[in-house]
Order: sequence, then C-alpha cells, then structure tokens
Amino acid sequence: MMATVTGVCRRVARWMAGLAAVACCVVGAALPAHADGAVPVPSTPPTAPPATPLFPGRPIHMRANFEFGERAVPGQQGSQPTAYLLVVFSDWGKARSLTEQECQDLVSTFWSGTGPDYQVEAAVKYDDCQIEAYYLGEARHAFYSLDEAGHMQVRPPTAYLNQIATSFDNLLFDRLNVDVTGMNNAHCNASPSEEDLDLLLNITHKSNCVWDVDDGATIPTTDDPLVEGDVEDYFTRYLNGTVGPFTELNPPVNPFTVTPAPTTDPAAASGDQSQRGESSSTGLLVGIGAAIAALLLVGAGALVVALRRKK
Repeated sequence: MMATVTGVCRRVARWMAGLAAVACCVVGAALPAHADGAVPVPSTPPTAPPATPLFPGRPIHMRANFEFGERAVPGQQGSQPTAYLLVVFSDWGKARSLTEQECQDLVSTFWSGTGPDYQVEAAVKYDDCQIEAYYLGEARHAFYSLDEAGHMQVRPPTAYLNQIATSFDNLLFDRLNVDVTGMNNAHCNASPSEEDLDLLLNITHKSNCVWDVDDGATIPTTDDPLVEGDVEDYFTRYLNGTVGPFTELNPPVNPFTVTPAPTTDPAAASGDQSQRGESSSTGLLVGIGAAIAALLLVGAGALVVALRRKK
C-alpha cells in the first residue's frame, strides 16, 4: 500500500513540474527580449576619439528633442528653468533593439564628463537608447543669446549631433524638434517641415519648430540659431534669463576634438637605447685610446731623457 501511494505521489510531482515548466515557457515568451534599465554615465571625459564607423552593418535611426523653458530635473523639487536635450538611438534592423551594454558604449563615447549646472541620465527604454541632458543656470547660454534690445536666439547643438550621426556606419538622423518658451513674435530658421508659433500658455508664449526627414525637411548641420524672437518678461523674471552671447558647449566633451596621448614605439625605444649603448661604447674606446697614446708619449719622452743622460 505504501509503495502505491509513493508512486502516485511521484506521478503527481512530475505532472506539477511539467505544468510549471509550461507556465515558465509561456511567461518567458511574453516577456520583452531586453528589459528597460538605467545606464550609468561616466564622469571621466574621453581621452581619444571613437573608432569609426560605429555599429557596422546595422541600420540606426537617431532623433533629438530640444526644449528651452521649464522642466522637472532629477534630484530637484519642482520645475526648473532648463535647457533640455533628449537624444534617442533606435535599431531598425533585424534585432530591433539596443542592449544596455550597447547603450552604455554610446553614452561613454558621446555624453561622458561633468560640468557645473549640468546633469545627464541614460537608459534603455522600449528597446531604444535614450540620453537626457539637463542644463541649468548660466550653462544654458550654450543654447541662447539675449541682447540689450530683448532679441533672443536659440540653438540646439546641431553641429555636434550631426557629427555623432556621421560616425556610424549606417545612421539616419530623421527628426529634430525644438520647443522654446518665453519668446513672442518668434520665427523658425532653416526651413522646418512644421512650425507652431506664439502659442499662448497662460502668461507667456511657446513656439515649436520641427525638421522631419519623412516630411521632406533637411536636418540643419550648423550651430546657427534655429528659433528667434522677442524675449518676454516671463523669461527674465521666472526663467532667470540673462543678457549675454552664446557660449561654448563644454559638457559633454566632444570626443572628435580629443587628441590622443602620444605613445612611444617599443621598437623605436629599443633602437634609441641601442644607439645610446653604441655611442657609449664608442666613447669609451676613444677615451681608452687617448689614454694609451698619452702614456706612450710620456714613455717616449722618458726614454729620450734617459738616453741623453747616458751620453
């Protein structure tokens, strides 16, 4: 009787184990291939330009969204006057996804380094690599200029974005979106495919300019201002805008401008050492020869003196 019960228990256990395995397979099939996850951003800037082309053989799409106004900033309470840049990389090939390691490589290459009034976060979201950069305070002057007459110009780092795009084997930079708050009588430069100007937001205005390749636009390639107009009181009073020209974009450090540290060729170093050794040996032989010659002269002189004395 005990053996029969034991056999039944074993069959039930195997049956339950089979159900568990099937359930695991079903759940596994329903899960995404790559889970979303944050990617650390190195604080150390690059020491050498990237080895290009990047991602050989893979079709990559890149798009950028630039907002100049207010935004929630990580680690700070409430909305802050911010210049915000979102850069998204997507794989349009068979893989259709970017891993956390691939995203880490992109971040380490193009957005590492630190600076005042600057924060950056990165993550894999929806199988895309997304980099978010926040510029506060005077660091925003990399993106806007304001003169005494109240004329403001705004520019995202378009030249650097295009430099990033051309470093890939097969990348299409297909969309650039620029939003500006605190400006009136605005207009867009560089022939956007879409524009919504001077939209009233309570006590200020907002303008939006879009360059979409699918709609026939060409993404601007220089750092010329893309949006300009008349600054409003909201910008100077609530967004803490200041009069001043454009400044250089320091963080991140552009890896294409980095000069690698010179390296010493081991063969050349060995050759230099050999030459130094040969020179030392030659110098030593010359010194010995000179000493012998001097001794011979002294000896010859002594011999002459001795012969004269004998006479």
